[in-house]
Amino acid sequence: MLLACSPAAAKCACSGGSASYNFLGDSAVDINMDSYDEFMRNNAPQSSVRTFDQTSTAETAPESELSLDLADHSHVDLMLKNDQGAYSGQGNMTHINETEQVKATGKLMGQKLSLNLVTSSGASFLFNLAKEGSTVLGDYREEKPLGENLTGIANGKWMA
Repeated sequence: MLLACSPAAAKCACSGGSASYNFLGDSAVDINMDSYDEFMRNNAPQSSVRTFDQTSTAETAPESELSLDLADHSHVDLMLKNDQGAYSGQGNMTHINETEQVKATGKLMGQKLSLNLVTSSGASFLFNLAKEGSTVLGDYREEKPLGENLTGIANGKWMA
């Protein structure tokens, strides 16, 4: 099936290809036609999908989520509130077979996040994390209530 916009275009298309056709001279071709994006924006129904402000980052958002994997196979999930670069929040730390609540405080200086975390069992962690995009990576020191100290590497995501 052949579709042509004008009789002249049909004549050109049906002539076996030996003739040429000047599309810009055809009144049916409008060089000022909207682009597909403009057409969709003007004619398509508005989506109900929620869009996120791409300019909001973890360090500028009033609230953010920090998720960390620790060297000892523990996992930390935190909800942090930002008060002019000072962070506080709470969440959970999951060990191999148990989960406990944690509280966190911290400070962001440049791309370095220092975070203190205290578990409900009394252990404390000091994280020194470097941020690049939404990825965080760094070391931590764990101080257990009976005086045992451990160190390790933590990595994860920090997102608004």
